Amino acid sequence: MLYGVVNQSIVPLRREPFERSEMVSQLLFGETFAIIEEHKDWLRVELTYDSYEGWLDKKSCIILDQEQIELLLLDGISQVSSRLFSAKAKDNDYPIRLCPGSNLYNYDQPTGIFNMVGKEYKTFNVPFDGPFDNNYKGIEELSKSFVNTPYLWGGRTPYGIDCSGLVQIVFKIIGVKVPRDASQQVMVGQTVEFVNQFRVGDLAFFDDEEGNIVHVGIVLSNNSIIHSSGYVRIDKLDQQGIFSTSDKRYSHKLRVVKRLLNIN
Repeated sequence: MLYGVVNQSIVPLRREPFERSEMVSQLLFGETFAIIEEHKDWLRVELTYDSYEGWLDKKSCIILDQEQIELLLLDGISQVSSRLFSAKAKDNDYPIRLCPGSNLYNYDQPTGIFNMVGKEYKTFNVPFDGPFDNNYKGIEELSKSFVNTPYLWGGRTPYGIDCSGLVQIVFKIIGVKVPRDASQQVMVGQTVEFVNQFRVGDLAFFDDEEGNIVHVGIVLSNNSIIHSSGYVRIDKLDQQGIFSTSDKRYSHKLRVVKRLLNIN
């Protein structure tokens, strides 16, 4: 089997192997995958991080064999970036802008140098705001750094993000792996039964009239929630659902709250 690693800032993952196909997710710099099949200039892949499947343009990645992927992941990922930053490859005249959640391999903090598949990169600015610990303060601070990001179906970056993408990237940065879609995320964690037991970092899920999970957000302090709906915003949360502070009405009906983090 062949594998790959993304060497571009943001790479669309599409439902079908052509440019006009629906974007179902995005890969960030340094994220890896297994190649399931090829079709012309497209690869159908399974992502290492969350087993999500889709098609990507082979020009946006480096294809690796078994030995190369094992060497790349041998020591694990040094750091997951927590802020927007720029880096330049040693053999390239122009920098690349990278997003929070990007994977940096063999990162050396004093020099700002990291390596990926034999290529050396140097950062222009610090790629970390943290470390963001998986505690109440860290999660709330990190989540709020995405406020006003526009909604984008399949998005996972500060340039555009969907509701479950926001959850996944925030949790990735604090070192907690969660699935990609809200319908998958609701299957993990422990159910929180009562409103007065909600904690910062809990995930609140919302359903439609047919009972399908269609939305997710992260519980914050003061009975509030951060979620991507039109844009990343903070609204009020109660036992009925999300009360939109701008529209003065309930926008989403609460189905269940789940706890993934055990914070003392």
